[in-house]
Amino acid sequence: MLNDANVVPGGRSHIDARVLLLCVLMVLVASVATVHTLFSMLALFVFVLLWHAVVGRQPARTLQEVRRLLPFALVIVLINAVLVPGDPLVAVAGHRVLSAPGVRDGVFYALRLGVMLVAVSALVCAAPPESLACGVHSMMRRVAPRLADRVAFFVFLSMGFVPLFTDEIHRVRVAQSFRGGDMKGSMLRRAGSVRTWLVPVLMSAVRRSHELALAVELRHIRDRLVPSLPAPRMRASVHLVAVTAAVVAASRYAGGFH
Repeated sequence: MLNDANVVPGGRSHIDARVLLLCVLMVLVASVATVHTLFSMLALFVFVLLWHAVVGRQPARTLQEVRRLLPFALVIVLINAVLVPGDPLVAVAGHRVLSAPGVRDGVFYALRLGVMLVAVSALVCAAPPESLACGVHSMMRRVAPRLADRVAFFVFLSMGFVPLFTDEIHRVRVAQSFRGGDMKGSMLRRAGSVRTWLVPVLMSAVRRSHELALAVELRHIRDRLVPSLPAPRMRASVHLVAVTAAVVAASRYAGGFH
């Protein structure tokens, strides 16, 4: 009997992909629509970090995600602190440079970005592409049977391309560093370095995507990508209950750090 383990190489996640997808969707919707206070967003961000470490079983990778988020978070806080009017937090010669409301708004939006990116990262690292595709197919086949096959195949290709694209970025950056295009020095130098390896990455991505599509067609994965996941187990349901409780608690809390 065909299952997701023999469609492409790779092991099965310890969490049902359908449950993992529902958890991530709940976190994304809550971070955008229902969580409105700074303290609630901070609490949700801490929970998502802990959940990422449990789901991925690699706490070091969770810390790596935080380090990647820091530069973007600092830029968001700085832009809001400069542009948002309000009581001055830092003033020079009587002129406001940074505003206190801007800093609060910047921290809030940075935490929202962190919640969304860490949740998606948990989905990528914990759900193999074939399992996630089968899970999406299993969820959609009762509502839109014809559309379920196409969406599942699209999810499989999209998720399968992520590690290929990441590997290609690493290879191009290493090659450019030997040519003097490293990401060190001033901001202008870093911007120039990005320009030198961005075009090779895009060209290589197009080539690798063609190779991936060709491999998928040669192995008849489109026809073999069938729903094969078992019903959610109790271990997976614990994740769903924990995420639901965290989202509800963060959404209902309305006090402090508005």
